[in-house]
Amino acid sequence: MAFSSDLLGTFITLRKRLLSSISRFVGSHAAAEDLVQDTFLRLWERRERLPEASQLQGYVVRTGRNLAIDFRRRQRIAPFVEGVEHLDFLTDNAPTPEDHLLARDRMRSLSEAIAALPPRAREVFVMARIDGMTYVEIGAKLGISSKTVFSHMVVALERLDGFDGPET
Repeated sequence: MAFSSDLLGTFITLRKRLLSSISRFVGSHAAAEDLVQDTFLRLWERRERLPEASQLQGYVVRTGRNLAIDFRRRQRIAPFVEGVEHLDFLTDNAPTPEDHLLARDRMRSLSEAIAALPPRAREVFVMARIDGMTYVEIGAKLGISSKTVFSHMVVALERLDGFDGPET
């Protein structure tokens, strides 16, 4: 309990000075208000591990300054992101090397599955799904009816149904 009362008293004593200093540093009074509150919350969460009362004042000021520095860093790094204060929650959606490897393995497995189709079903499947041709266009090119094209496509799709790629 002594930590709590020391922290509260020190914070109240330093609040205006901290607010003024942080406000000048970040260039926004509203942001400074938030950072001062964040300073208190951060210290409150760590109140059992705070330094002695004689060192507490410097610790409060340093914590506020560090939060202000972090705030400015986030502003510089991502000025195009609205709501920069939530930057910590953004993730990088770029594929990882593992994602690339899994995609390559899946593509190889799919190619093998397509290659294992009966020749005419494979030809129809590639023309429809890869080349983007209609059943009528495929039929005209191969000299078969669009109904026969449909039948070959059904065979191909049934054989590829449930294709999940390599086991992961």
